[in-house]
Amino acid sequence: MPKRRILLHPGFHKTGTSSIQHFFWTNREKLAPHVHLFMLRHLKPVTQLTHSYSRSGNPLTLIDLADRLDEVFADTPDDTRDILISCEALCGHLPGWPKVKTYQAAPIILTYVVGYLRDRFAAEVEIVVTTRDAEPWLYSAYRHHLKGQRLTLAPDAFATKYAKAADFGPIISAIATQCGPTQTLPLETSSLHPLGPGGALLDLFGIPTDGFTPVGKGNEGPSDTLWREFLTLNRSDLTDAALIDAKDALAKQSNLGGWRKGDVPNPTQLP
Repeated sequence: MPKRRILLHPGFHKTGTSSIQHFFWTNREKLAPHVHLFMLRHLKPVTQLTHSYSRSGNPLTLIDLADRLDEVFADTPDDTRDILISCEALCGHLPGWPKVKTYQAAPIILTYVVGYLRDRFAAEVEIVVTTRDAEPWLYSAYRHHLKGQRLTLAPDAFATKYAKAADFGPIISAIATQCGPTQTLPLETSSLHPLGPGGALLDLFGIPTDGFTPVGKGNEGPSDTLWREFLTLNRSDLTDAALIDAKDALAKQSNLGGWRKGDVPNPTQLP
């Protein structure tokens, strides 16, 4: 009887993760004979803690992590199918959020998560992190934050301030040291796969993809014109509520995928 595996893809953000998860969800019926699938929609009770920890660095924030994970996996059938987890929030917040300068929280969070998974399922955990070259990653993160918070930095200033966050090497080394062997999958490589980044990730995990449906980009950021308009709005004297409404209207006019009113939280109100 084959031994169950835990296949963990914990990020990083802006490395094709939305495309990967869209691909998984679109093909969930084809994945079902091979894996139990868990993504952000399933892990929200957990990611509330991981986000909070990435902002505070207070280990007490993670004290209830095992209980939250118990809730998530409570109904997982005890069979031999692998468990596939894809959720970049397991690395904490995307750097650039208030009080989040790098991914330094990621190795600590993942140490907790991987330890739990090994104990809970008596299985080995295979880890793959997706990466991206520094310059396009910083540009993508910048555009994301322009729509997601009241960021007023120019792109060059943002890239300078968060340059260390784009250096994934030390974080990956720390994850590998604390959690075990960790493979990397660059977006520059995965995007060339016939099925896109999701297909490339399943190939690394050894999951067959015959007959799978390809998908497009998952969470593409604002265009050059649109992000400049967001920056202008962020620098205006609009109230926070009026700013959210103005961005929402702009995004709808520009058909920015996935944009809904309420997607732009006020970072001062985050737990």
